[in-house]
Amino acid sequence: MKKYPLIMTQIKYVAGTLLLIASLTLVQACGSDGKKSRTEDALEKTGDAIAADTKDAADKTKADLREAGDKADVKSDEAAADFRRERDEAVAKMNVQKDKLDAKIAELKAKAANQSDKAKIETERQKAKLDVERKELGEDIDKAKNATADAWKDVKSGFKQAGHELGDAFDKAGDKLKRSDN
Repeated sequence: MKKYPLIMTQIKYVAGTLLLIASLTLVQACGSDGKKSRTEDALEKTGDAIAADTKDAADKTKADLREAGDKADVKSDEAAADFRRERDEAVAKMNVQKDKLDAKIAELKAKAANQSDKAKIETERQKAKLDVERKELGEDIDKAKNATADAWKDVKSGFKQAGHELGDAFDKAGDKLKRSDN
């Protein structure tokens, strides 16, 4: 009876081996018919879809970046034009101030010729102050003409302060002239 279990064990091994060979043959036969499996087909389609989506996203991003760059260029051009316009207006205003200052200096010079010595001293002092203001205004005009867009804000704030000081100098000179005329 010991032979029977041994034979049965051998038959089991042989049968198991045959089943294994048969299943491997069937698997190979199923995969080698030249057709793709649904899984392979789905993976290929998914890969193609991902590649297409990636290309579309990259193209859209490039277009968006080009558009943003174009908008930035337009804004930069507008800012540069605004800066030049503002700078040119400021230079024109300063030239008008310079002309007024020149007229006031000429007026003081003419009045000094007809004044007494004491009044003439005061008029000459006021004229000297206006001459200094005139010189500084000329330097400011040169700075404004040569100012870059980056430096314009600083230059502009300096002009405002100088304008206030120049206005004060005009007022003081006018007051002195009125008093010396009386």
